[in-house]
Amino acid sequence: MKKLLIIIILFLPEVISAQRFNGGILLGLTASQVDGDSYSGFDRVGLQGGVFVNTFLSGKSAVQMEIKYTSRGARKKTAETDTEIYKLNLHYIDMPVLFLFEAQKKIILEAGIITGYLFASSGEESGGKLDSDYMADFKKFDLDWMLGLRYRINEKLSAGIRYSYSLFSINNYENISSNYSVIGNLLGYSKGDYNNYLSFGIYYRFNR
Repeated sequence: MKKLLIIIILFLPEVISAQRFNGGILLGLTASQVDGDSYSGFDRVGLQGGVFVNTFLSGKSAVQMEIKYTSRGARKKTAETDTEIYKLNLHYIDMPVLFLFEAQKKIILEAGIITGYLFASSGEESGGKLDSDYMADFKKFDLDWMLGLRYRINEKLSAGIRYSYSLFSINNYENISSNYSVIGNLLGYSKGDYNNYLSFGIYYRFNR
């Protein structure tokens, strides 16, 4: 998978040289939590990065595809007097398919579906590493819906924020003490774990 990503990055400018297509690279951060565990808050900070290609459907709308690495998971935010530790690290290769709409000259709205492949995971708690049986329960594929807002800085550079949430539970674990966010409660979830995360990105477009 890493070799495939390197090949795509090297040859992307050649592939998108046709006039109808635009492409580039994206880099950024994620702030995530897992709905359904006993912790809350976007306290797990990670990285994201990859490539994208888009094509315009009309003067104001476009479709965009991406291949990127995204770090997700959860973390217990501890106070100085709290010795309890909990960290969950989930590493995905994501393939978003997005619809873009230029609402104003520099403002772009985004919506789409993200298919993610979990290629690595790890975790830590007060007693050491998270139980291997618990980690083995995490599913290899995650399907998320996404809404976003992007600001065009200039013809090549833009910055944006996205909110994403799993459509289906990301593991087979039976929750003992569960906590769901406002979104989870609105969706009616009462069991299962779901990726719930924000992503902040900088997008650089190769061609004009």
